[in-house]
Amino acid sequence: MGRTFHYIQNDDVLKSFKEFKDSVLRERAVVIARHGDYSLFLLYLSDDELGLKLENTEKHKVIQERSYKVSETTDALVSRGVRHACQKMSELSDEDVNRKRLQIWKWYVLDWQKENAEKTKELLEKGLVWLDDGESPYEEVMDIETYLHGAYLNLGSTIALIEKHLAGNEKHLEQFKKFAISDIMEMTSQDTRDRSLAEAENAKQLDDMKKHTYQFTVSVEATDKEHARQALLSYLAGDDRIKVQK
Repeated sequence: MGRTFHYIQNDDVLKSFKEFKDSVLRERAVVIARHGDYSLFLLYLSDDELGLKLENTEKHKVIQERSYKVSETTDALVSRGVRHACQKMSELSDEDVNRKRLQIWKWYVLDWQKENAEKTKELLEKGLVWLDDGESPYEEVMDIETYLHGAYLNLGSTIALIEKHLAGNEKHLEQFKKFAISDIMEMTSQDTRDRSLAEAENAKQLDDMKKHTYQFTVSVEATDKEHARQALLSYLAGDDRIKVQK
């Protein structure tokens, strides 16, 4: 899933309108936030009216619009409206991602079934059985989730799959290729971040457990080696009668 990029924080939207209504906003709408193919815009409607517009910029389709009378509203009300619009934008974007990703996975499954027709029954039975523990009777049949995850994250394979199934459909071909590149890069970067965090945490724990050896050189006055050892032990135990040279 993608994340929402905020260019104007929710609590600052009304203040930003008042600041830019006589300059930038007269010329164009200003982007408040983006998420995937969706953008939330701040618009100038009049000196006393601001507008919010949620749009799918890829399809040039307006999803929803609303306006506020500047003289009759508050920062809190506008902020709440912006927050709701951002939530809607995030939900729509995630829904689009899931639909496109699922379609590519369907192509993978269909191709796999064609190539492994003799294992279709085993795959179906394995998918229907829930085992809390114990060995599956179909260990040789790869989990479909494992297969899909590994295959999908191979960018070259996925692009080839898209080109195969959308040959002749130039509009959707480019749309799916662009989506797959963005989605796979985000998924793999997330995997890398998670792995790096786990490795860093593990390294920290190992470092915390490491025992360090420190050596100090001191001199004690004694008649022999054993006497010196006993004197040093007494000193380390807190006997301040023992004199040492550090």
